[in-house]
Amino acid sequence: MDASRFISSGLIEAYVSGLATSNEVQELERGMTQYPEVAAAVDDCQLDMEQYVTLQSKTPPADLKQRIFHIIINEEVARESGALGADAVTDEFPETKTYVSSTWRLVAAAAIILLLGSLFLNYFFFGQINDYKGRYETLLSTHNSLASESNLYRTRIDQMEHAIDLMKNPSMKTVKMPGTKPFPTALATVYWNQQSKEVFIMVNNLPEPAADKQYQLWAIVDGKPVDMGVFEMSNPHELLQKMKSIDNAEMFAITLEKKGGSAVPTLDQMYVAGKAS
Repeated sequence: MDASRFISSGLIEAYVSGLATSNEVQELERGMTQYPEVAAAVDDCQLDMEQYVTLQSKTPPADLKQRIFHIIINEEVARESGALGADAVTDEFPETKTYVSSTWRLVAAAAIILLLGSLFLNYFFFGQINDYKGRYETLLSTHNSLASESNLYRTRIDQMEHAIDLMKNPSMKTVKMPGTKPFPTALATVYWNQQSKEVFIMVNNLPEPAADKQYQLWAIVDGKPVDMGVFEMSNPHELLQKMKSIDNAEMFAITLEKKGGSAVPTLDQMYVAGKAS
């Protein structure tokens, strides 16, 4: 067989796709050794096949398997009946072999390569999807965290704006309560609405109490202490804490009591006091 018949017979394609028989492989390899153009044709076919896989990789059609089997069955029936034998050998090239199975071999090879390419791409894109999913979940978590912080800051701003509006009210009386002699650095302020009788406390500087202790506000009315309620120190962003309302008061004071408050003030634990008039 000369070089041109090797190249046109379909044996090279079967060899590259791995579908050639052992005898065909030996025959082609002898031709590659004998004819440089045959070896070059094999290299070109391998390169074309690789480029084809790269450019055309996709999921094969669902009916490809049935189509392949249909081609194989038809050609086998034709071969057995002798329909393909008459033209297989010509007078000009009596020694030439015609490979009647080259068509279906190419189709089968292409199907196998497409399937392998599809599996590779599916694996690759599955990994990419998982990676993007992980990134999306991270971004979503970050977004939710920022949204939560934003809501917290918005709440604090609203609280501060509300406190400022209360303090700016013309009916609001400000009562400063400086520290007593035992606690000179302590400081707190009472905001007392003369119309609504509402009372608010703002802690300027009070030490954090023990876990079983709590600060309590008192109003002095007709020389007697009146309980105005206990308040917390745990929320420094809440400028004003609302206390009990009162109609009239001569002064205000804060003492440190047991948690929950006391019926009467502990005078030696009086931290701040200030006159209302």
